[in-house]
Amino acid sequence: MSASLSHPSSTGIGPGAAPEPARARAERRGWAWGGIVTAVGGLAVFVASGPLWPYEDSDILDNARMVDRLGGSAMWWVFVTQVAFTAAALGAVVFGAGLRRRLDRQCPAGSLVPATAHLGMVLVGVMSLVGAGMGTETFHNLRMADRTDPDTIVGELAQLGTYGWAWAGLLLTAAALVVAAFRQGAVSRWIGVVSLLFGFLLLVTQLTPFQYLALFVGVPYLLILGSAFAFGRIRALD
Repeated sequence: MSASLSHPSSTGIGPGAAPEPARARAERRGWAWGGIVTAVGGLAVFVASGPLWPYEDSDILDNARMVDRLGGSAMWWVFVTQVAFTAAALGAVVFGAGLRRRLDRQCPAGSLVPATAHLGMVLVGVMSLVGAGMGTETFHNLRMADRTDPDTIVGELAQLGTYGWAWAGLLLTAAALVVAAFRQGAVSRWIGVVSLLFGFLLLVTQLTPFQYLALFVGVPYLLILGSAFAFGRIRALD
């Protein structure tokens, strides 16, 4: 009489592993949509921020004139940024949690890579929530623009266009995936190459007084990562 034992940590994607049910594989890919949601949220912030800066050079020293030029629709564009930042924050946390679970299965025991990748996304989520918070305050001050100091409104708009955009935490995620690809073989090498490229661009934003530009780098990077893990072939990602 013989018994067949299966390893409890088997993921169904390694050589010789028994295939997992399609439903199980689909559920395990759901977290990847968090990265796509985060990227789309960041893209929505790009679009909504455009109408918030309709200024001419002559306005730069006159905050009251700046606020007058904004018009009544500005508060609704601020509201869009608040919703977009909130979606980005929630998506980042889900994506980070799923990425950690996946890397835990593929990285050597005790590796810091999964936790580092996860914490990088958590930081992105935190900064996105900061942006959402700035949106709330700015919305109400624009709603009551006739009773609010124009200097306050313009100052809040400047913060709205800075704090929530500082996705520097993504640099940790990119660095972790570079190590996962080239040192540990936990993800495919092409993901490592993409992470190395975007990680370098993120590093440049942090070494200059333009940290908020990290959002512009993070959006395409997360679109690539989220799409790869959501739609790519499972074996191709290993």
